[in-house]
Amino acid sequence: MGDAADRGRLVTADGEVRLGLFREPVTRVNHADYDLRTPFGRRVGRLRRRLAYNRFAFLGALSEEVVFGCAVADVAWAGTAFVTCTDPATGEQRSVSLRMPLARGVRFDDAPESGAVTAHRGRRHIAMRAEADPPRRQLSVSIPREGVEIDAVFREDDPPVTPLRICTRAGAAGWVFARKTAGFAVEGTLRWGDRTVDLGAARARGHADWTAGFMRRHTFWNWGCLSGTASDGRALGLNVSCGVNETSFTENCFWLDGRLEKLGTVHFAYARRDPLKPWRLASSDRRLALSFEPQAVHAESVSAGVVASRFQQLVGRYAGELVPVDGLLGWAEIHYAKW
Repeated sequence: MGDAADRGRLVTADGEVRLGLFREPVTRVNHADYDLRTPFGRRVGRLRRRLAYNRFAFLGALSEEVVFGCAVADVAWAGTAFVTCTDPATGEQRSVSLRMPLARGVRFDDAPESGAVTAHRGRRHIAMRAEADPPRRQLSVSIPREGVEIDAVFREDDPPVTPLRICTRAGAAGWVFARKTAGFAVEGTLRWGDRTVDLGAARARGHADWTAGFMRRHTFWNWGCLSGTASDGRALGLNVSCGVNETSFTENCFWLDGRLEKLGTVHFAYARRDPLKPWRLASSDRRLALSFEPQAVHAESVSAGVVASRFQQLVGRYAGELVPVDGLLGWAEIHYAKW
């Protein structure tokens, strides 16, 4: 695990990555110190290393007034970002996507607890900023032409949430680090066309994801998340996946009033040719058995030779067994990427 000098850093002084679940903050994902090699033991050069390192961040909030999600990705060959706003009453969705060749216009600090992630193209701007004390995340979005403006505070201190911090192997030599939280309050305002939503008054609950690493060249995953108030009045957040972060350790967990509870591996059952049909999610430890009814989908498809992505993020409602869950809003996702 390294000595005191390695504390807070993901890669140790001898070039090895720390794997597992972390109670203490990982303040620096110092990927440049990792001794990256091919499966045959040859050291990887600087350019190839840069092109193999990917990172992305997501902030989203759910309420009966509006559901919104914002993502920024730096995959070396390209930078991408999107913002979606969905009316859960009607399923109406507005989405905006940004593409930035060679990730120009994207800044991504390797500091998951207190860094910044920004993307801009022309007059479109997205900024995510993390604070460690108190633990909060700020989101600022300005996309004037499409009428989307967000100024939100993701309050990981309301209730105090124990983050999931995990690092797992990816392929023969790679690894992925992720920091995730869900089930906390979100405050601020969102303007969507001629609508303005007070997120605090709407009792919005949030999800935050910060992920980086030397991922598999071809990566596929399913992901599910919900954030809201359970039928018994407790703050509830859920984060589950299949296809990533499940080599020896998994990212599958839920939060009750901020307390982290782990889950076993999770199976996602859905109609591959029509993902808008109902889904079923079940965990191997039988603690989770949920249905998911999709209402809207944000989809993107890019095939540009070296990189490719097919992405479907659905907004819908969860019901079933975990704690009392009856119609809570959440996301489900299908994502293939060639990095």
